[in-house]
Amino acid sequence: IVVAGAAGRVGYYAVQWASQAGATVIATASNTEDAAACKAAGAAHVVNHRSDSFAGDILAANGGVRVDRAIDLEFGANLATWIAVVATSGTIATYGSVAVPEPTLPFFQLMYMDMNIRFIIVYAMPEAAKQHAIADIHTALANDALHPRIAATFPLQDIAAANELIEKGTIRGAVILNIE
Repeated sequence: IVVAGAAGRVGYYAVQWASQAGATVIATASNTEDAAACKAAGAAHVVNHRSDSFAGDILAANGGVRVDRAIDLEFGANLATWIAVVATSGTIATYGSVAVPEPTLPFFQLMYMDMNIRFIIVYAMPEAAKQHAIADIHTALANDALHPRIAATFPLQDIAAANELIEKGTIRGAVILNIE
């Protein structure tokens, strides 16, 4: 499985879930700090998504074999890469497409690959699916199976400083407010 943006909020958890389930995870990151975090989360390989040989690097990391799944956060920008690296009957699960908000789908190419594309947004999930996910996450956290990437912790009275840190856009991980 390839997890794009693997050092981000969603990707970081996806790496942990997939590796704990036995998948070989190829994470994408663009700097050494994020690459190290991806490895610590369970990625077997890390490739740079800014590389000119991004698709080739994914295939090389997987022994030249196409992957079964890709978890994506930038669908329109990454679609050509996923077509190049995801196997026939594979799945692309995506939850974003900011750079190309209305991507063009190469219908016949995707159809002949028997490609599954899952567009995911938690707000549209059935309530039962949300509750199941919450229960799974709660169990994983209680069993110390998921580890959040925390960048900073602030007391509640320093909420303005916490917000300023977030607005800088340079942090890696979550900012936590301690309300105790």
